[in-house]
Amino acid sequence: MMMQEKSHLKSLEKKKMVAPIIDAILANDVSTLLALAEGNLSVLRERYHWDSLGGTVLHLATELGHKEIVEAIIKLCPSLVGVTNLDGDTPLHFAARWGHATIVAQILASGYAEFTPVNGRGETAFVVACRYTNPDVASLILEETSSITIGEFYATFVLGEYTDIARRMLERFPKLAWNADGELSTPLHHACNANNLEITKMLLEIDESLAERVNKDGFTPLHLAAMKCSIPILKEFSDKAPRYFDILTPAKETVFHLAAEHKNILAFYFMAESPDRNNLLHQVDRYGNTVLHTAVMSSCYSVIVSITYETTIDLSAKNNRGLKAVDLINVDDEDYSKISRWLRFDAKQIRSLSDPNHQQGNKNMGVLSEYKKMQIFETPSKRESKMHAEALLNARNTITIVAVLIASVAFTCGINPPGGVYQEGPYKGKSTAGRTLAFQVFSISNNIALFTSLCIVILLVSIIPYRTRPLKNFLKLTHRILWVAVASMALAYVSAASIIIPHVEGKRWLFTTVLSISTLMLGGLFAFMTYKVIRHWLKKMTFNPMMIIMSAFTSISIGVDWLAAGSDGYYFY
Repeated sequence: MMMQEKSHLKSLEKKKMVAPIIDAILANDVSTLLALAEGNLSVLRERYHWDSLGGTVLHLATELGHKEIVEAIIKLCPSLVGVTNLDGDTPLHFAARWGHATIVAQILASGYAEFTPVNGRGETAFVVACRYTNPDVASLILEETSSITIGEFYATFVLGEYTDIARRMLERFPKLAWNADGELSTPLHHACNANNLEITKMLLEIDESLAERVNKDGFTPLHLAAMKCSIPILKEFSDKAPRYFDILTPAKETVFHLAAEHKNILAFYFMAESPDRNNLLHQVDRYGNTVLHTAVMSSCYSVIVSITYETTIDLSAKNNRGLKAVDLINVDDEDYSKISRWLRFDAKQIRSLSDPNHQQGNKNMGVLSEYKKMQIFETPSKRESKMHAEALLNARNTITIVAVLIASVAFTCGINPPGGVYQEGPYKGKSTAGRTLAFQVFSISNNIALFTSLCIVILLVSIIPYRTRPLKNFLKLTHRILWVAVASMALAYVSAASIIIPHVEGKRWLFTTVLSISTLMLGGLFAFMTYKVIRHWLKKMTFNPMMIIMSAFTSISIGVDWLAAGSDGYYFY
């Protein structure tokens, strides 16, 4: 009992000593800290549980960024530099996280800093600096460390775009390029997996033979590039390591199988452009699947269309199980009907409509040498397709609302004409301005606006399209009618303004101003939209003329609109 009381009293005494130390650090009071430490240096080595981290006073001072306090603590007790908290973080981890470059330099200069310890998340201080976007801190650590792991190299281009740091890594530690992690993946594997062009360039310049290294799954860096990477990276391989395109996976899959399986459409087109890869394009995997089989199994419609039109791959070829590509269509896929129709009927018609020398003269997709042609079959992503469909539905609803509003306004103006009506006499209820030219123009324009808008409403509520392409064509028709209604309503308004505006000396400019405003604004908008529509149409015409034939059999025209719009994200119809 006496021992427990003594232990409790000792704990209370420690807490009393701790509080002033913590207060001094929080206040950045160096003199008080030195005075307290001089009386009892051991208080600096105690662990303190603010925020349940169980760190030292050096952790706290580092997190707060108090450089003078950190300098004093390191000078009094340098061994604290290597102490970790409950999460496994050293003070260097803290400094790297919060981006305190000066404190990092102080810790590194102490001579007690260790670069290899990892925290509870398996991260070194260098990785922490990259994760929290502090490249200056990462650069300081790189200058002082004597070794770099592949994980730290990986962090420079996965956790941030620190290409310069990665280059300096390779300059200091060139053997890093041949290192492999637990999955046998080299830095080049990681660079291709992250679709990082600059790192890929650097590694291929060091040694092109890095392209033949395989990871635990039997994939080379080029295999990963075929799955995920953009054309510039594949071009680097094509220029510096072209022979490695022929390496197969353990399942005897080619780069074409991998590109089709992972729906990397542009990669497929780029690789198929080379005549040297024609034999590879026609090769089957371990299970006898052609590239067409693989494209069908992954529901990659764009590649399916490209293969059937641009290559001589046999559409009726069977795999080891005796199945044709058409037999492998997934009935649960959203593109089932489109792919099924294409392979069963349209592909044969397209081939018969194409060049009669197709089978002899088009064995390597040479027509895909133009990048626009290469991209012709690329369709929007599912998210973009969904947005496109929603936009068309929103346009349909908006046109309906606008048409109803125009009809309401036109009906009201027709019953209550501008200028009023006679209240008595033989013309009672008739328009007072009925004999004027302006009223006649108003009456005709107002009636056109009323009945065209009513036609729009009737059409929109009577026809229920359930496919995107017919809906778009239907909206084109109603959109043109809506312009007629809007233009008629505008003309009716100007005519009404001519009736009610006084035509007296000094006020005649008013009608001219109204007419000018309406003409400039509405006419200018109409001219702008006409220009955009024509421009979009001309862009579409620059694509493959065969597209006109294909549009008759497929709904791929939506993809052409998408491509013609480029990076704008919208188009006019």
